[in-house]
Amino acid sequence: MKLIEATREEIRGKIGLMPIGSIEQHGPHLPLGTDGIIAEWIAQRVEEKFRDKVLLYPTLYYGCSKEHYGFPHLSIGYINMFNFLMDIVTTSKNAGVSSLVIVNGHGGNESVLDLVRRETNMNGDKCFKVHVFSMVGRDRELFNVIDMHAGSAETSRIYAINKELVRKENLESVDDYTVNEGVFKTIPISEANKYGIINIGGKVEIDEDKGRKSLEKAVDELSILVSKIIEELKKCNNRA
Repeated sequence: MKLIEATREEIRGKIGLMPIGSIEQHGPHLPLGTDGIIAEWIAQRVEEKFRDKVLLYPTLYYGCSKEHYGFPHLSIGYINMFNFLMDIVTTSKNAGVSSLVIVNGHGGNESVLDLVRRETNMNGDKCFKVHVFSMVGRDRELFNVIDMHAGSAETSRIYAINKELVRKENLESVDDYTVNEGVFKTIPISEANKYGIINIGGKVEIDEDKGRKSLEKAVDELSILVSKIIEELKKCNNRA
């Protein structure tokens, strides 16, 4: 069930599923909303499998993208993002949502999401929990590269979702995949690679089959997580 289509009575007791991404450059070949598009696609498929148990939240496309200084991006500061997400968590709980799963597609959100999870889960509530399911760093063995941004994994996933979103012709002009040391830690992406691509191990390869496998694997793993939460909530309710 989609949150925006549910009545106030229908949301009670359901598990929230909130995709989150970013608005930032993804090289010359991918859309600004790449991270959110991937997270949303996965969350939608899981909602379809658990329609009577899950509430699909509207995708939060804006994220923390400070590491894209020097390239186009629309970003939220870390403190503002933390406060914003905590407000969503608190009001979700107050509205009767049983737990919240954040489906994250953007590495820059990871540190804030960890704080949100800790702040929520370490306060003594035995039932309502925040879970983070992240696409960051997944399937390196499948793509044989370390795709840290706009590389083979993200490109192949987007291609599997919608081929028209990948500007393959723009990749032809990319002739340098070297990455300067310190990216994401001491220097922004614009100083690490002039094309804004962090694909350690070679050039960007577009493989629709691998992209689909990666997406389907994520759907399966998120489905397992949702199933576990459902069982945990049953035990929690029985104890109550």
